[in-house]
Amino acid sequence: MNKRTAALVAIGSVLTSAIAVPGADGSETTHNAITRQFASDIGDKKSAEKRQRKAVEAVPISKCIEDIDAAVRVNKQRAVSVIVINTDVAATTLEQEKARTGFSFGEIYVAHSLALATHKTFDAFAKLKKSGKTWEQIAREHNVTLKGSRELLQQIKEKQ
Repeated sequence: MNKRTAALVAIGSVLTSAIAVPGADGSETTHNAITRQFASDIGDKKSAEKRQRKAVEAVPISKCIEDIDAAVRVNKQRAVSVIVINTDVAATTLEQEKARTGFSFGEIYVAHSLALATHKTFDAFAKLKKSGKTWEQIAREHNVTLKGSRELLQQIKEKQ
C-alpha cells in the first residue's frame, strides 16, 4: 500500500468513527424525541379522524330502531328477511325473541348486532336493556357502533 492510499484509509477510518458515534452532541436523543413526538401527534390525529369517521358512518341507534320498525310496518316479510340476512338468525327465532322480550324488530336487530360485535349472547343484551339501560348506553359500554346499519336500512328501503 502506498503512502497516499494509507493516508486516505486513515482519514476514512477517522471520519467513519466520528460519524458512527451516536449522540456525541445529544442530537440522537433530540432526534428520537422529535420522532416519538411526531409519531404521537400522527397517532392522535389518526385516532381523532377515526372517531370522527365512526360518528359519520354510524346510524344513531334510536333512528335505526325507528327506521326498521317503520319498514316492518310497510313490508314485514321484506324487513325481516333483511334482518335475517344481516344477523344470521332465523325468522322464527326473531319472532320468538320478539314475543318473549316484548322488543320491536328494530330492538331485536340492535341486540343481535351488539351480540355479533362483542361475541356475547342476545340474551345478555336483552337483560341489560330490561335492567333499564338505553341501547345507546349499552353500545357505548361495549364500545360498539352500528355503522353497518346504514347498509341494512338501505336494503330494507330498496323495494318498499
